[in-house]
Amino acid sequence: MNNELYEQSYQDPRHFSFGKNWKNFLRTLNQKRVDTAEQSLVDFLGGKENIAGKTFIDIGCGSGLFSLAAYRLGAKKVVSVDIDRFSLECATYLKKKAKDPAEWEIISGSALDNTFLSSLGTYDIVYSWGVLHHTGDMYQALKNITSLVNNTGKLYIALYNDNQHILEGISSFWVTTKKFYNKSPWILKKIIEIIYTIYYIIGLMVSGKNPIKYILNYTSLRGMN
Repeated sequence: MNNELYEQSYQDPRHFSFGKNWKNFLRTLNQKRVDTAEQSLVDFLGGKENIAGKTFIDIGCGSGLFSLAAYRLGAKKVVSVDIDRFSLECATYLKKKAKDPAEWEIISGSALDNTFLSSLGTYDIVYSWGVLHHTGDMYQALKNITSLVNNTGKLYIALYNDNQHILEGISSFWVTTKKFYNKSPWILKKIIEIIYTIYYIIGLMVSGKNPIKYILNYTSLRGMN
């Protein structure tokens, strides 16, 4: 089976562009979200001292929020990499908001391009959160980015699991649903979104949560809206 590479399909209107989604997210970005992103890095890496003075590369930087967080936490060098031009626009926007620091670089490139990655050197922290499974060739992307980690560095990643919980929808169900959604016309997409929202709210109620309170107070450590 031929893999469909994200970098070759994200600008197709029938497909989902994470970069366009991140541009919408930036409209909701506030100091609390920035603080939450910083704290998640600090917690995972065992303290601010493990980020300050370190080199940090953000593979699939998306909105650029975690690149911003690393810079604010004192990383001596931050490199944001993405193949989606809309994501690069987001990261550039945040960099300018941070007064365009010289120690923060934004580069267009692919996790599947090992020649490109090899030109970037090695880093103390290689960060790629919720990204590589979207490339179209996850194992190759993972193999490629491990070469960016220096001898004493850390690889900081998250990948989708293979969900088998029926009530949450098993992974194969969501793959089929997403393909159908992306190929659907606008009006059908809205109907699917309404059905999913109702399903989600019912799920919260069944689990004993107040759906209005839960949604209004929801904070994502992934930096999403």
